[in-house]
Amino acid sequence: MHASQSSGRTFLTWLAFAGLLALGGVVFVQLGVLTLFIEQDSSRLSLVILTGLALATAHAGYCAYRLDRESAAASALAAGRSPESLATESIALDYRDLVRAVERNKDRHSESSNLGAYLEQRVHAGHASGWFVADLMIKLGLLGTVVGFIFMLNSVAQMETTDLNAAKLMLTQMSSGMRIALFTTLAGLSSGLILGAQYQLLDRSADRLFRQIIRLFDTGSAPENEPSGQA
Repeated sequence: MHASQSSGRTFLTWLAFAGLLALGGVVFVQLGVLTLFIEQDSSRLSLVILTGLALATAHAGYCAYRLDRESAAASALAAGRSPESLATESIALDYRDLVRAVERNKDRHSESSNLGAYLEQRVHAGHASGWFVADLMIKLGLLGTVVGFIFMLNSVAQMETTDLNAAKLMLTQMSSGMRIALFTTLAGLSSGLILGAQYQLLDRSADRLFRQIIRLFDTGSAPENEPSGQA
């Protein structure tokens, strides 16, 4: 029962999160903050980071939908129904076929020990890329901080006189470098946190799917008389 109750919940949770994110994006544009990012960050790193956030969020939504579809297929298999109508390629079906193949070759202990690692890799497919992008967002923000400070130090190094106009120009260049540092750091850290929250949700859902499939075959609840991939 627990598996069927969790089916479909991950994508709905992601939709709620994405809705809040979209609402924040609308407010972000309406208040002119996006224009401020475009005008004040001459390095354009913050725009690269925000674009990466949008693309990675879409990928997280696809992963959430895939996990719910796989959970529904595993629930159908546990209930004795054919899950092919729910998922064209079901992880639960593939795992069942592998378990049966190992049971027919009981001398292959290494294959049996690798089944858990194979299943874990399948249910977490694509999540490592998402975590990499989240980490990349933070690092790009820190890179923008370094670039901004380089701009600031370069403006100080180029000042050769104590003329008032030259000092004003130096302060203008220093403020430009500071804006680059602050805007890219803000974009990188916030994007990394937002993506991290999404992929934490996906990892927890993948762990539930892993336990669901393992429990399905450990308890022997999968119908043995159902042919694989046949009507």
